[in-house]
Parts: sequence; C-alpha cells; structure tokens
Amino acid sequence: MKNPNRLLLTAAIHGLLAAASLDTAFADAKDQKIDLLEKRLRLLEERLNVTPNLNAPSKPDPVVQALDQKVKILERQNEVNKEIALEASKTAPKLDVSNKGISFTSADGDHSVRLRGSIQGDERFFIDDPSGSALNNRFDLRQARLWLEGRFWKYNDFKLMPDFGNGKTLLADAYIDLHYWNSAALTVGRQKTPLSLERLQGDTDGTFVERAYPTYLASNRDNGIKLHGSFGAPGQKTEYAGPIDFKNFATYEVGVFNGGGDNGAEDSYKAVADNKEVAGRLWLHPFQNSGINALEGFGAGVAASYVQPQNDSLSFASGALNLKSAIGQNTIVDYTKLKTGVSGIAADGEHYRIYPQAYWYKGPYGLMGEYVLSSQQLTGDAGRTHIKQDNSAWQIQASYVLTGENNTFQSVKPRAAFNPSKGQWGALQFAARWSELSVDKNTFQLLSASNSVSQATAWAVGFNWYLNNNTRLMADYEDTRFTGGAASGGNRPEEKAFATRLQFVF
Repeated sequence: MKNPNRLLLTAAIHGLLAAASLDTAFADAKDQKIDLLEKRLRLLEERLNVTPNLNAPSKPDPVVQALDQKVKILERQNEVNKEIALEASKTAPKLDVSNKGISFTSADGDHSVRLRGSIQGDERFFIDDPSGSALNNRFDLRQARLWLEGRFWKYNDFKLMPDFGNGKTLLADAYIDLHYWNSAALTVGRQKTPLSLERLQGDTDGTFVERAYPTYLASNRDNGIKLHGSFGAPGQKTEYAGPIDFKNFATYEVGVFNGGGDNGAEDSYKAVADNKEVAGRLWLHPFQNSGINALEGFGAGVAASYVQPQNDSLSFASGALNLKSAIGQNTIVDYTKLKTGVSGIAADGEHYRIYPQAYWYKGPYGLMGEYVLSSQQLTGDAGRTHIKQDNSAWQIQASYVLTGENNTFQSVKPRAAFNPSKGQWGALQFAARWSELSVDKNTFQLLSASNSVSQATAWAVGFNWYLNNNTRLMADYEDTRFTGGAASGGNRPEEKAFATRLQFVF
C-alpha cells in the first residue's frame, strides 16, 4: 500500500500546486493557497507515515523533498511578484472621479490634470413691464463651460477654460501660474483683473443669479501678467491657494494688463499700444487664528487700477462698455446712443478706480459689501467736448443658511445630498441685497439722456437650494428704480425682474 499511497500523495500535492499557480496576479490569494497546501501536505505525511520519527535517524523521502522544493519555489515566486507590484504602484498614475471632476495624478503627486465643467440655465421674467417695452421674458444659457486645469513639476499650474454660453464662444481663462514661492508667484495669460470683490468670487459661487452694480464698473478678464503672493498668520504656515487667494492671512496681487473699461471683458482698450493698465489688490484676514472666534471669518481689502487710454473710441462705438441692470441684464447706460450733435465718443486721458471691500462669515451668517469710484476722461465730437466722468456704485448683501451649514465666500456645502427617500433635503440659503449705481451728470454732455439713466437703485431677495455639492437651484427677485433714461427727461419705468437658475458644476 505504500507505493499507491505515495502516488496518491504526489497526485494530491501536484493538484494543489496547479491550483495555487493559476493566477499569479493575486498575491494574497496565492499566500492562502500555499498555506492550505502546506497544511494538507503535513496531514497527508502524517496519515501515510512519511514523516520520520524525530527520535531516530531516518532517510528523507525523495518525493516529499521534491514536492517541498516546489512549494518553496512557488513561495519565492510569489514574493517576487509582490515586490514587482509594489514598485509598479509607486509610479502608476491615479485616476479619481468625484464631485470635483475627473482627474489624473502621478504617484508622487507632482503632476495632475483635471477635467471640469459647468452649465447655467436661466429663466428671466419681467413683472408689470409696460406695453411695447424691450423687457422680454426669455430663457438664457448663461454659462456652458468645459475646462482643463492641472499642475506639472509641482509648481507649474495651468487653466484653459472656453465658454459657449449666451450663443457665443469665447475664451474666459487661459493662463499659466508659476508658484515656486508662496510669497511671490507669477500668473501670465488671460485672467480676472484683481478689482471687484464679487467678480473675484468663483463664477459658480455667487449668492445671486447676477452680480451687483460695483462689478459693472470693473473690467472683467484681461490679458496680462500678475505677481501675487500669500502670507500666513504669525506663527502659521502659508498654504498655496491659487492666483486668487481668500484663504491665507494676507495676500497681494499686482499686474499689468492690456486695459479694460468699465464692464469691459475683451481688452477694451485695444487701440492703445503703449499705455497699459496697472491693477492691484491687497487683502487681509486680520483675525485669522487670533482666538476671537466671532471674527475669524472677517476679511477686508482695497483694490485699484490706473490706465491712460488715448482717443480710444472702439469699445464705446461697439457697445462693449454699456452698463446693464443686474438681474434683468438690460442696458441702462448706452454708449452707442449719443446726444444730438455729438458724432462720437472716446476715452482720452487717465482712468482710475478705487475699490474698498470686505466680507464676514460666521456659521450660517454671511455679509459682503464693496464700493467703487471709477473716474475717466471722455471726449466727444472729434475732441471738441471733453469731460471727466466720475461713476460710483456700492452694494451690501446678507445671507443666512436656513439648514445650519457654514456660510462661506466660496459656496455652501450641504451636510447631506438631496435624497427624499432618506429624508435628506440638501441646504437652503436666504439672501438679501441692496445696490446702487450713480452716473456722473457730465456724461449727458455726450450721451442721450433719453437712452441712459443717471441712477439705478435696486433691492433683491433670493433663495438658493443646494441639492448637493454640484447642483443648485436659484430663485431671485429684484426691483430696480431709475432716475432718467426716458424721453423728455422722464424716468425709465421701474424694472421688476424674477429670475431662476439651475446650475450644475463639477
């Protein structure tokens, strides 16, 4: 019976070896198979008495020796496979799909690319608008963006963001940001100019469907170069937060740009070859890490710009610098409608802006306010009329998160995503705003008073329903009263606008 038993032992062990080596890719499973193999080997040895008596010398069984050697070879092969897999994991890129987009990141974290996007679908309705007015109810695709952003060699960032909203295709952002030092980083390309506080807020983070009047006296995006830096609170490290930083204790931005007039979005002063716009901003969180809990979320700063365009009429003639009502988005200061006898209008002389600004956030509460003075020199009628135009605007807005989440300058993050089957309803925010725009009376030496207002005063209320971190439903109502802007020196009719937005961003 010895030989048949030995044959049975040999066949059983070879069968286990074959099963254990079927899949070399799963090292843990192989370890378990090897352990099982060894246990069964010992049991078979005991049953067949192939294990010698330890108290007496015996000759090793050659079959068992051979099989034991095969087990050791298999164990070593498994160890080598583990080592290879470990080395491969150190260099393999990481794919991440989350509510922040789709990203690829190198194993060491020094290189990454992320794909993001946003869609804003708006509806605007006007209440009590007079018969024959241009206040048409409409649906707008306010924003449709798909963009790439990333980092290479740890300190070289980029962003490329086209926008296909409003029936137009334009390049919103396209810049490179080199940040080897937190205190001195360099951004080159198309970017937001460092002026209006609300403009610098993320385009999908705003509390209202549209920004308030101070934003419309700032230039929008512009091509240029910007030096910026951040500093931590005393005793605290600085964390890099990008070209626009509202995270650290103190930040500064100063840049040189092609130049943009009020509400200009596409290098408005294109005709000026040598005179560039200088813009800068200083921002401070004075109570950060101070231990004064109520003021931790307080921030304040000031921004300013200066440029000297020379007889630049292009942007005014095209209407690129026209001013609009906030939520209604209807033209209220029209630079294409000139006073009788005026043949043209141009920017000629110094143009400067000053922007004091602040916000405060604490738990569910939020406040934000800013003021702007925009002063520029305008000429008309081939230079025969020359005026100084001092326009100003201000706003104050308050918000409260009814569901108790933290209110922030970036956006509200609901504790739980909307899921009615689980009794989860997302986050709900209420907001109110007062905003005013004042147009210098000198303006009407050049513009038709029947087509442009001298003042706009608006109050607005809004509700934001954050279904999750990506989806938000907004509903705003704004009532705007005007001075001037109608025939025979009358006032333009009151504008009552109701707007909703469904926004998705990832």
